[in-house]
Amino acid sequence: MSIDRNSPEPLYLQLYHILRSQIESGELRPGEAIPPEKRLTEQFGLSRVTARKALELLAEEGLIVRRPGKGTFVSPTRLQENQTSLYGFAELMRSKYPDHTMEVLGFEVLPAGDELRPILALAPEERVVRIKRRHMLDKRPLAYAVIHLPYDLGSLLTTQEVATTPIYALITQKGNVVIKRAVQTVVAIAANQEVADLLNVAAGSPVLLVKRITYSAQERPLEYIQLYYPGGRHELVMELHRDSLRMYAEADITAATPLLPASET
Repeated sequence: MSIDRNSPEPLYLQLYHILRSQIESGELRPGEAIPPEKRLTEQFGLSRVTARKALELLAEEGLIVRRPGKGTFVSPTRLQENQTSLYGFAELMRSKYPDHTMEVLGFEVLPAGDELRPILALAPEERVVRIKRRHMLDKRPLAYAVIHLPYDLGSLLTTQEVATTPIYALITQKGNVVIKRAVQTVVAIAANQEVADLLNVAAGSPVLLVKRITYSAQERPLEYIQLYYPGGRHELVMELHRDSLRMYAEADITAATPLLPASET
């Protein structure tokens, strides 16, 4: 790939797309050094300001990391989360990355409030336990979680337990509940200052927000979690199945239903 000076796309974006393509294709592998600004300017005939701007975009998306005195490197392998079964994020991390650690940034009791009451099916006077936790790997932030639990479940937990054990395991064991299902929403947002600081990205840069409500076998909401991931560092892989018999049955019903003239409707 090369720079097209006749293209309406800014030069820094063209360089950004070239480098991103090399990273995603594996031409530049995780941990490999990115060419320094001086070499990029010579290779593509660009100014250092243009090269720097392209690298800044890659850094904001978490695709590269800068190590003072050493250079700029492709970030470690992108975290892939398979959405075929219901697991908590900490459970997935523990199985894939045993060296992953969790930092408890907050553990407090709060009134449920107007936003959380309907989500967790709580009465107006009820409280929640809010846990803020950051997931780290190789001293780098992978995700920031804000967890809300009904007080009767959250009050069973300790800060020390939350720092070492997945929430699903804790509430199952200590709360004597059975987890049945979850409803999850995924949206891309711009990082506010708090999220940006905790994920080590620039404020306003894209992050992935996953919101999940987990339910018990009795359909009681057990947990509401908001998970923030650095942009470009996380993949959600979902396995989808098509109910062909139902689809064909519905198609047959539609085909067999006569269309009435407008005068007869």
